[in-house]
This record gives sequence, structure tokens and C-alpha cells, in this order.
Amino acid sequence: MPRSFDSGTNGLEMHPYITDSDERRHVPLLIAAVAIGFSLGLSGLLNSFDVTVPGWVDITSVPLLYGVLYATFDRYSWRWPIFRTFGIVKVPVLEGRWSGYVQSSHDNHTVNHEVHVRIEQNWTRMRITLEGDLSRSHSILASVLTNAPEGTVLDYEYQNEPLPGARDAMQIHHGTARLNIVSGTDLDGYYYTGRGRGNHGRIHLQKSSSAE
Repeated sequence: MPRSFDSGTNGLEMHPYITDSDERRHVPLLIAAVAIGFSLGLSGLLNSFDVTVPGWVDITSVPLLYGVLYATFDRYSWRWPIFRTFGIVKVPVLEGRWSGYVQSSHDNHTVNHEVHVRIEQNWTRMRITLEGDLSRSHSILASVLTNAPEGTVLDYEYQNEPLPGARDAMQIHHGTARLNIVSGTDLDGYYYTGRGRGNHGRIHLQKSSSAE
């Protein structure tokens, strides 16, 4: 059974990730337009009912409404299918728990090493935590490419740390992974480690549950 992801990962926050999708440019403009519309509509509604709001409570403030709408979109609304139906959002929803295996050059790609992955994600930030029998890794940089030649791709750099009971030769190291997003339930790709280890191999994952 895999160890709990909650153990040993406390204090690690999601980090920003980049994307080649142009949504990071046009979505803020769309939110700004909606905030202006809300502000005008709310002002008109309050005036029609002769409601006077104290000067220090400006609930019709465009910056305030923009901030609320942006935060809501970033954390929740970006997942809504309607935004993908109209092509407003192209970044896939990857958050959840994934299970699969890693094949390593360390043993000539002959063994499927079971791994469990947790992806935390909102529209602008994410964290990828992978755990096997001997080590745990967490992402420190990431990108989601929606226009790569091979399709939609998740690229990330990670830091790997041995777990108690790992062989003495295992040390903290960095590496990179490139996973093709085959579907909403399958990730497949490869990884390679940094200087000092030189291992590389395949990663295959299937989604086991959505975000909690």
C-alpha cells in the first residue's frame, strides 16, 4: 500500500506553471469586462431601490469585483466544461490521484515499479507529487503545452528524496518528466534524472480518482 501523501509533504505549496495557450491573455480581459458589467448593473439596481451604501463600503468597485471574479475563476470556475466548449480554456484538468508504473534504465526497463501520483491544480498553479516504494518526488517547475507536435503535454522538473528504508546509494536529486496527456484518464511519457544518477525511463499513469 502506498504511504499517505499527507506525510512528508506538509509546507509544500503549489507553484506557478506556464502554458502556451493564449488564454492567460484573453481571460483576464474577459473577467475585466464582466466586472465592469456587474459594477454597472449593481449600481443601477441599488439606485432603483434608493439603497445608499456607506462610502467606505464600495461593493460596486470594479477592482474589487475583478479580484473576486478572478480568484473564483482561478480556483474553481476554470474547470467548467462550458469554457472548453467555447475554446476559452484549453488547459486540461489534471488534478486528482493517479496510479501506474515506472520502468527504469537502472534495471534495463525490465521491471514495472508501482507509483502513485497526486496532482493538485488550479488555473495558474499546480503541484505534482509522485511516490514509489523507495522515494518521493515533488514538482518545482511545470508547464502545460497545448500545441506540442505530439499533442497536449505536461512537462515538469522535480526534486526526488529517498524514503526511510531506501538503499544508501540513493540521494536527493533533480530530474525532469515529459508526459503526453493521452486522454483525461491516461498519462504516458518518460523521465530522466540529473547529474550524479543518469537514469531514465518510462512513466505510465491512469487516473484513479478526481481531486478530493
